[in-house]
Amino acid sequence: MERSSFSRWRSVSEFAPAKRDTMPSADRSPFSPFHAPNLEKVPPPPKRLGDSPMPRPPKAGEAYSPSLPPLANSPPHDYPELMKTEIPGTILGLVRSLSGAAPPKKLLHKILNAAVRITRADTGSIILIDRRTSSLSIEAARGFADRVVKATRLGIGEGITGWVAKHGRSLRVDDVRTDRRYVPLKKNIRSEMAAPLIIEKTVIGVINVDSTRKKAFTKEQQEALETLAAMSSRVIADALIHDRLRKRSEQLETLVRIAGKISSIVNLDRLLEEVTSAATSLLGARMAVVRLLNPARDSLVIAAVHGASKKYAKDPPTPVKNSVLGKVLFSGKPLLVPDIAHERRFRFKEMAVREGVRSMIAVPLHVGTEPLGTLAIYHPVIDGFPEDSLTIATGLAGLAAAAIQNARLFSNVVESDERFRLAQLRNTANAMTAELAHEIRNPITVARLLVMGKPSDPPEFLGNDDRNVIIRELDRVDGLISRMLQRAGETAAPFTTVDLNLVLSQVLVPARAKAATRNLLISFSNSANLPPVRARMDDLWQAFSNLLDNALDAARSSIHVSLRPVSRKKAVQGIEVVFEDDGPGLPEDFPIFEPMATTKKHGVGVGLFSVRRLILEHGGTIQAGNSPRLGGARFRIRLPAAVASS
Repeated sequence: MERSSFSRWRSVSEFAPAKRDTMPSADRSPFSPFHAPNLEKVPPPPKRLGDSPMPRPPKAGEAYSPSLPPLANSPPHDYPELMKTEIPGTILGLVRSLSGAAPPKKLLHKILNAAVRITRADTGSIILIDRRTSSLSIEAARGFADRVVKATRLGIGEGITGWVAKHGRSLRVDDVRTDRRYVPLKKNIRSEMAAPLIIEKTVIGVINVDSTRKKAFTKEQQEALETLAAMSSRVIADALIHDRLRKRSEQLETLVRIAGKISSIVNLDRLLEEVTSAATSLLGARMAVVRLLNPARDSLVIAAVHGASKKYAKDPPTPVKNSVLGKVLFSGKPLLVPDIAHERRFRFKEMAVREGVRSMIAVPLHVGTEPLGTLAIYHPVIDGFPEDSLTIATGLAGLAAAAIQNARLFSNVVESDERFRLAQLRNTANAMTAELAHEIRNPITVARLLVMGKPSDPPEFLGNDDRNVIIRELDRVDGLISRMLQRAGETAAPFTTVDLNLVLSQVLVPARAKAATRNLLISFSNSANLPPVRARMDDLWQAFSNLLDNALDAARSSIHVSLRPVSRKKAVQGIEVVFEDDGPGLPEDFPIFEPMATTKKHGVGVGLFSVRRLILEHGGTIQAGNSPRLGGARFRIRLPAAVASS
């Protein structure tokens, strides 16, 4: 992004008013800037000047190219006559041809070329004021080397141009070598003249012209420059505002595109890489860094870097205490550091030198009042960020913080889902182990009895040695099965008093996060003061999560979970939990709770089998059917209350 002071303009009304002396009435010219707004009073030029025809001043907005006689070849005594005839019409025609919608650079060069020609100058420049830094920036130049233009940055009041900007009055210096205010930009310049650009008593810039001759400029030329400055000030201000609004619109469009892009990224590392890349391109910076607050909340750890060296990525964490970034994080306020080298709170000045950065913007990453980290953006130039950079960076940080929170939530959901799947597999494996062991043990027991028979009547086809080997091996298998049964039951936690409202509230958090990604709504209705149940909380969590997962896969738009008491003779004997969805429902007579039975294309049929087993282990019942209210599947679970209550 090209850096230009145009982007730093807020509105002309924000500039501090500048003083301006009033010229004595005897010195006023009909072409002075004090008469410029009343264009009708400017006398029209004659149709001819000698033998040279005068061009018609164009109408407003009409393309115009100043057509002046070769003033440099005209004798000096001709200039007063030209001021009365040709030059006012030329200035008026130029100003009428200017448009505030034009690119500021093009507009300023057009005005500067006219200023140089009507004053017979050798060089010239238009300087604009950056009120944020109280400095002057050359935005259009003629006759100066590019390196001089880029390197020159004067303060308000510094040099002849700075004096004009500060006092709001034009100035003509016949010999710059005798004026202590002069700041040399070119060795052969001998005289200089400058006029302020003023809007509503506020100086917004200066038009400056120079000559290699002493006393090169006259009073009439000074008045001509004042007239040009006064008549072009408004269109310059309009162009700057128009350019600022255009750039703001482009930045907002870019932010919208970035928001759409990062909101769809759920991988945290990829998300942070995208944020740092967007920050550097959006603000024309060299590098950007996201640091996240560590669990101990005492330091900021680098999480993503764009544009920095590999060594920078290995820098140690930044302590939040007594550091610039720590203050930004916990105050919640963005910070602009125009010059890192002179910021006493900035601890890593050697890093700035190593990475070639001079200024910094730091903004907090917050979700509500919860601090997540910081986004720091670095520019290679002192005070290199354009106006509105803090606003843009803050907007990007807000989008990034929300996306980081979403990515973390998604990661937690995935981890929770993985834990659930592992628990499900463990319980299923334990159940299958127990059932398999039971089924194997029965025939082995029978075989053992048959082989042993009665000691006095051994089978004729077995010798004593064979018989002993078989019995010993059957005993070994029986021991293995006993140990398998023991292992299958050793991970089971003891039953405790469990609040079903609490369990369902926890289960619904990740379920609703999944539902949001599919545009599904999960509603929950419950009853107050329900008695607890005796259960293993993890097992109920697993069973309820499994049922919600099935509902999420099947539902079209909504899922409903309800919790209500089951009463008998005015006493609450148990609690009923119902899961319903508006999906296609269950086929009739389908063995939904049997192992390997599934209605899913990619299911394996162990989930509901495991759910039923867990509910039965808790002394409850489960029924499957279709919901009359929503039309999809309905699972109704009843669990006994730990203590019956009235």
